[in-house]
Amino acid sequence: MSVVTRWGRRRSVPARSLQTMRTHRVVMTLLMLASPSAFARDPFPDITNAELSTLLVTLHNSYRAQHHAPALTVDASIVAYAKTRARTVSTFEGLSEGHRGLDHKYGENLYWAGSSTNAEQSTQLVTAAVKAWYNEIAHYNFKNGGFSAGTGHFTQLVWKGTTKIGCAVARGKGSKWYETYVVCNYLAPGNMMGDFQKNVLPK
Repeated sequence: MSVVTRWGRRRSVPARSLQTMRTHRVVMTLLMLASPSAFARDPFPDITNAELSTLLVTLHNSYRAQHHAPALTVDASIVAYAKTRARTVSTFEGLSEGHRGLDHKYGENLYWAGSSTNAEQSTQLVTAAVKAWYNEIAHYNFKNGGFSAGTGHFTQLVWKGTTKIGCAVARGKGSKWYETYVVCNYLAPGNMMGDFQKNVLPK
């Protein structure tokens, strides 16, 4: 058995990085026009249930408490949106399209895991997702603050100004792997320029 993982970048980034992302998306669009079947596929089914939803918010709040951020509450409308997002991102293998199509009123963290078997427990995979996002703390500079692609999941996770969350999980058989997609959307979104030091607090 082998397992590989990947997690996507956060949406809210400095203007220069936004331009880089826009350029990347233009390139991807041209590739899709040249070969539309090379990327898109049918969406994977939503496997979100009460156990996974509760676990995801519990894990978030456990980490947030360490950084003096208030507990998040689950919002049904954001959960519904996250379910749509999970199915959408699953149509492009391995998060190849990142945050394409995201409603910018939300923040978003993405996670992908692929396995050669279908034996992995969903609870283990969502736990691994939130842990991977949080582990970016090792690269975050609390003294200077600010956004970086390598810490954006962590900063959104513990962002003090975020109050609501909705998460979803989609899973299915891809061309090479049994794939799991974890999506969490946030309101208000984090990673806003100029606000890091008051929203991302040290332990």
